[in-house]
Amino acid sequence: MKKIIFLITILAGLIISPRKIWAQQLTKVTVSPPRLELKVKPGTVVQKVISVHNGGDSELGLVVKVQDFIVNDDRGTPIPVKAKVARRWAASTWIQASPTKFIIRPGETKPVNIAIVVPQKANPGGHYAVVFFQTTATSDRETASAVMPSVGTLFYLTVPGKIKENAFVVRMDAPNWKEYGPVKIVSEVENLSDIHIRPRGTIRIYDWLGRPLSTLKLQEQNIFPGTVRRYENTWPQHWGLGRYRATLSAGYGQQGRALTATIFFWIIPWHVILTIVLLALIAIAIIIWFRRQRLEPVEPKDPTPPQAT
Repeated sequence: MKKIIFLITILAGLIISPRKIWAQQLTKVTVSPPRLELKVKPGTVVQKVISVHNGGDSELGLVVKVQDFIVNDDRGTPIPVKAKVARRWAASTWIQASPTKFIIRPGETKPVNIAIVVPQKANPGGHYAVVFFQTTATSDRETASAVMPSVGTLFYLTVPGKIKENAFVVRMDAPNWKEYGPVKIVSEVENLSDIHIRPRGTIRIYDWLGRPLSTLKLQEQNIFPGTVRRYENTWPQHWGLGRYRATLSAGYGQQGRALTATIFFWIIPWHVILTIVLLALIAIAIIIWFRRQRLEPVEPKDPTPPQAT
């Protein structure tokens, strides 16, 4: 009887939560390379190979899926979407994978051949797609959110030609004033180009005399067309006094374009200043009191002794 109950429990668990088990197994699958950035010409075919490795302890059946992807947040998180949503930057219809289904054993590495067939009338600029892998038991919708991008390869395809490159610093903020550091600086760059960009640059901090104090490096990361990317930098200086200037300077694109922005902020340690002022006032009061005591005239004593009666 105990054996029967034990078997029923195991079977019930497999029936109720197979997707959860497969998802856990899928997290042990690794794909190399995780990203491919390629320049492709219209009317050409480009061949590449993706390596899929099963680091788990069980055999898996995998299906290869190709989808367009977009970025809809300021962190640069890629999300697979249908081709009609991606529109201008779609590339999923260009990519063919072989095989599209396969079994991979524990510890095994499988090659997946990728053929990129670029249309003759491909628009110049960036085109994006993701090749990802899912178990045969999960739905497209679930895998799109769970698999991307840890078990997939992102394709950044650039078609040469007349490409518009245009980006702006739409936001650069820091606290107007702080008593102490550190000071957090938030910047946002909007990409209005036909292609993804990867700005490289710094934020330099100057004091009120214009002397450079520190240089903060912007994190190098892609910004996709039509999206805004957020950068966070921190000036670790604790003590300060006065007005400071933070200037962002970065370059991007194949045409050597520039991004610039400047903000000002104050550091005023008012508690310390108030304490110093109070101590100074107390010291001045004490000095004045001692000086008055020293300069106050003393009444002379009568030298004539008193007469006896």
